[in-house]
Amino acid sequence: MSKLKYLIVLASGMADEPVPELADRTPVDAAHTPALDTLAHDGKIGIQNPIPDNLPASEEVALFSALGYDPHAHFSSEAALAAADIGLEPATGRIAVAHNLTTTADDMLVDHAAGHISQKEAEALLGSLSGALGRPDIEFHVGRGFAGVTIFPPDEDFAPVCVPPEQAFGSPLRKHMPHGKGGDVLCQLIELSAETFTEHDINRVRADLGENPANLWWPWGAGRLAALLPFEVLHGLRAAMVAAPGPARGLGRLSAMHVPDVEGATGAYRTDYAAKAQCALDLLERFDLVAVHVASPAEASLEGNVQRKVRAIEDIDAMITAPLLQRAREDDSVRVMFLATHVANVTTRSRMRGNSPLVLYGPGFDSIRHGSFSEGHAAKGEITVARGCELLEYFLRD
Repeated sequence: MSKLKYLIVLASGMADEPVPELADRTPVDAAHTPALDTLAHDGKIGIQNPIPDNLPASEEVALFSALGYDPHAHFSSEAALAAADIGLEPATGRIAVAHNLTTTADDMLVDHAAGHISQKEAEALLGSLSGALGRPDIEFHVGRGFAGVTIFPPDEDFAPVCVPPEQAFGSPLRKHMPHGKGGDVLCQLIELSAETFTEHDINRVRADLGENPANLWWPWGAGRLAALLPFEVLHGLRAAMVAAPGPARGLGRLSAMHVPDVEGATGAYRTDYAAKAQCALDLLERFDLVAVHVASPAEASLEGNVQRKVRAIEDIDAMITAPLLQRAREDDSVRVMFLATHVANVTTRSRMRGNSPLVLYGPGFDSIRHGSFSEGHAAKGEITVARGCELLEYFLRD
């Protein structure tokens, strides 16, 4: 057999808990996933715990684990990945704060993504906020529309405590405002954004079109920019990350993986899944390992949209998992790992700690259980990884 190559699907927030609307099934159980079921039937299924108890229940922490980096040793902040994605150098001493452009109503946050506002609209709004603030040492960067990063100058006393927007759903925003060292600066920015955005032309047009306005800048995931050991040095493999969202692309860049731009890939549920799969297959000719990240299940969870999550899972199965499985069937030197990166509860619209399902397929992973893919079957499967950061080493073993 020739040298092994590796394909990984990172399905953000695909794991879930039973949903009453789905007759107490999870979205994975309810979805039609023939390719995933084939992987599980012919490979090894199991669970992994991606998020340590003392770190944030975030996609960013889960991604560190997925790529084999111990989050305790390497995770600095969610914002550090957003900064890496837009090309900011880690050794600047500056402080990064992730931000979302959000929708609020009656002093409560109702949409973490402001109707998935476009990048052009976000640029206009952030430009207005920067002008109103009048501080050129604070930089507002657009990532992918609603999500971006704000950079603050070096300050040893700047260590605010702030929460991601999904943790603020369902209760007054005043209960979730930033606090701690530097929290007052962020609170002032939040208030200024409300004043600046509410009557902005962008939001007037969005209101006329029946779209959610982006009426609040919301900070979270603050931390200092940090360097990271390259993936190739850590694992001895040349690797690529096919992704649209900032966190996955940022971690890819931070770990010196190849991160291509894929036309039509948005990081949301309206994305070109097939283009991402084809890009991954093309890159496998040049790289030892290719990871494909898809954010749509988590986005559907954070919107509380059960049916959209089921459809996203089915789309991933048909347009990403199926062609990658076909490649592995045709080439006995290719291994496939499908990983639900973390649990994202569609009922509570929140990311959660807990075990998430996985399947390993290809040479060295012959099945014993022959089950289908689901959270329940995975919990009874052949693999249990208590520390998610150790899973990749197991997948890569000879």
